Amino acid sequence: MIDLPAILIEPGIGYWRSSQIDEDGFPQNLTIHDDIRFGRVGSIYSAVVKNLDTNSDIAFLSLGKDHGDNPMTGIMNLRRAKQLVKGQVTSISDCLHEGQKLMVQVLSEPPSLENKSVSVTAKPRLDGRYVSVELGSSRLNFSKDLGPKAIKSLKQPLSELVDNVALIVRARAATVPAHNVLEEARWLIKAITANVNFAFSPMEKTLISMPDGNDPIYVDGGSEFAKVRTIIQQKWPDLKDKVRLYNDQAAAFEEFGIEDAIDEALSERIHLPSGGWISIHETPALTAIDVNMGGALREMSAAQAKLTVNMEAALAVAHHIRFQDIGGLIIVDFIDMSGKGTAAKLLELFDKALKDDPVPVRRSGISAFGLVEMSRQRKGLSLKDRYHVKRSSSERASEVAFRLLRKALKLGTANQPGDLIIQCEQTVEHWFHHNPDALKELQNTVHRSIHLNSGAADVFIKEKV
Repeated sequence: MIDLPAILIEPGIGYWRSSQIDEDGFPQNLTIHDDIRFGRVGSIYSAVVKNLDTNSDIAFLSLGKDHGDNPMTGIMNLRRAKQLVKGQVTSISDCLHEGQKLMVQVLSEPPSLENKSVSVTAKPRLDGRYVSVELGSSRLNFSKDLGPKAIKSLKQPLSELVDNVALIVRARAATVPAHNVLEEARWLIKAITANVNFAFSPMEKTLISMPDGNDPIYVDGGSEFAKVRTIIQQKWPDLKDKVRLYNDQAAAFEEFGIEDAIDEALSERIHLPSGGWISIHETPALTAIDVNMGGALREMSAAQAKLTVNMEAALAVAHHIRFQDIGGLIIVDFIDMSGKGTAAKLLELFDKALKDDPVPVRRSGISAFGLVEMSRQRKGLSLKDRYHVKRSSSERASEVAFRLLRKALKLGTANQPGDLIIQCEQTVEHWFHHNPDALKELQNTVHRSIHLNSGAADVFIKEKV
């Protein structure tokens, strides 16, 4: 058993996952921390301008090749390109020229429905636990929540590091010795100014993202727990007393219903307690969320039933846009209500539920057609974009591969002797062949032979004859 509320971390091959569990054991969110091989958001690349589209004021940049030897293309709009120059700018050609080399950072991946370049910025920023570093003008800023004593101990040594970078010291820096803050600042400044590709490892991303507070952090996996403890001792001592080993035989994400929550989020209908349901449909332009009565509360009056379903839907929508990491424009089609004051009650509850979201959400009022428009910052892929291709029910080959790797990691560390067999369909087998490092990392962890077989997705151990 674990102490709740808590944070669960599941190490893996390809990416790590983390989830906050509330005091009732219910998963509040799901965060996926990608390896640069499989997720590029936040990664920094040495880029070359390949083409300028002056009609659309867009620049296309070559980011080199990925780990599968495929070319990567970045796209930068005029607004972001303006950050590179001073003075009046009227066209993308005033900011960039073909053949120009520069460092860029990936801001977002295109949704799976689109086959577009990744969006990039020429102002890279790296966020650590104690400091953030931006490429650009030299300046040193301190959080207003830092006390005078902490600022005094850090100001002089940090001032010596600020050269063509902006260094922002976060409030959390006051909770650790000054040398830890200085070491993180040196590390991030070196990474952002080295003119070479850079990305945090999945472990680093996971630990940097851990929130403040006293909630314990459980790591599911003994070998990775030891690595986590080591890196915390070296870099992030504020986490030292919170990180614990999750050593239950059942996988943490299975035990606490996170896998079930993922399945629910990916389903066509998300059922509400009253018998109503919501459906979530993502398009390139927006996400539409439809609220439906279904067979809800037939013993109530129509007005009361509509309000109840809408209130339940508001809570479900607030949870799922966070859990599924849905960004951009979101439109919720609530059931039309005519009762006096019902719209105000609904929006009051909706606002309370949205306050728990760490990403700011802006909303409109309820239109005459029962619609509420919302805007939420988009960073990476949403849960559906990560799992599905073109909104079909078939999973991405990469996601099947990651699931098999997680199962193989668990099974491979068991005491049962024999070779580890990963069985999968041709598209998944093709993915493994194009990403050989994944199987190599698995083999180095489980210390046994690994074989790929064709067939329905499965992992098992076959004893040597």
